[in-house]
Amino acid sequence: MTREEVKAVLSRLKGEHWLMAMLMYGTGMRLMECLRLRVKAIDFGSKQITVRAGKGDKDRVTLLPERVIEKLTEHLDRIKKIHARDLADG
Repeated sequence: MTREEVKAVLSRLKGEHWLMAMLMYGTGMRLMECLRLRVKAIDFGSKQITVRAGKGDKDRVTLLPERVIEKLTEHLDRIKKIHARDLADG
């Protein structure tokens, strides 16, 4: 895909779909790697993501794109609140 085609696709996505697409585009992650991504694999300080059991069942480290950090942080904050509420509800 050309850059213009990628921009066209990304401009039509919102919320979690946009975040996933940006992570895959910016890091080179495959779909299943993105879906299996764990919070503990994200290092905001070093701006890195550790992809576990990727292609060939190997681990690798990739860069965390600067452009997704704010939205990813917001997403994780929302998920933490949901998790805390679920724990409180038993």
